[in-house]
Order: sequence, then C-alpha cells, then structure tokens
Amino acid sequence: MCEGMKFTLNKYGFGDLKPEMITRSIIEATGLLYETDYHVRKHGESMRYAGKHLKKISGINAEDWDLLKLATAIMMLCYPNGEYKLVGNLPELFGDDYSKLVDDAPKYKGIFRKLSCLRAYAEMVRSRRIRSKAARRLDSLVTAAERIYDEAQQAQPGVIKQE
Repeated sequence: MCEGMKFTLNKYGFGDLKPEMITRSIIEATGLLYETDYHVRKHGESMRYAGKHLKKISGINAEDWDLLKLATAIMMLCYPNGEYKLVGNLPELFGDDYSKLVDDAPKYKGIFRKLSCLRAYAEMVRSRRIRSKAARRLDSLVTAAERIYDEAQQAQPGVIKQE
C-alpha cells in the first residue's frame, strides 16, 4: 500500500485497514477522495489571500474558516445581488459575520476577479459533493472487506478471501 493511500485512509478514519483487505474498489474510492480533496486544496492559497481582504475591509477574521466557507463568503461579495445560488444556510453558516458581509459587499467592488471566484467556488462545491459520496462508498466497501476478512479468519485462520 502506497504512502498516499495510507495517508488518505488515515484521514478518513480507515487507518487500521489491513493491506490484505484492500480491493480494487477500495483503491478507486480512496483515489477519488484524494482527488476531490486536491480540487479543494488547490484553491487554498488564493482563497486565503482573498480572506485577508475580509480582515482588512470588514474586520472579519477568516483564518480558521474552511476553504469552502471562505469561497462562499467571497462569492457573496462578488455577487451581492444573489446572481448565483450559494450552498447552505448563509446566516447560519456565517453567524454574526453574515450581516457584515451583506452590508460591506459594495466595498469589495473590483477587488476580486468574479469569474475566477465563480469557477473556484463551483469546483469546490462539486468536489465536496463527490467527496461526500465517495466517503460513503468507501465506508461501505471497508465494512464489506472487514466482514469478508473476519469470516475468512474464522473459517480458516491465516487464509484471506476477497470478492
């Protein structure tokens, strides 16, 4: 098992999976999780840079925000008239910062590249949706692999069967 796969399995709570339990489907689901995480992380630097404007202009500290929350805030500022439907319950997501984002939106005019923000946001939302499905799929695959492994161990200790 490669280090990248071990890292991803650990990240999603499957670090105790034995190498002999790994199937092609588990490898594919793990790879998909890694890819979706990459598609969110690759926007990290630009989103964090954009987040500095939130602090400077509105006094909002977004340092500990997850990247999708930060991208959502930037989208609110780029498209303050609701031109694009954003994911989630925004007042709940941003709490006290929600009204500040809405009120200060005009101050951000011309600061962000709207189309770049839209593309990054859309890719991050799409990746998170795929990641959610892939994580559920991996969970069911690991559960099945563990069951098969346990059954094989009970039937004949030391013998491993795979579907």
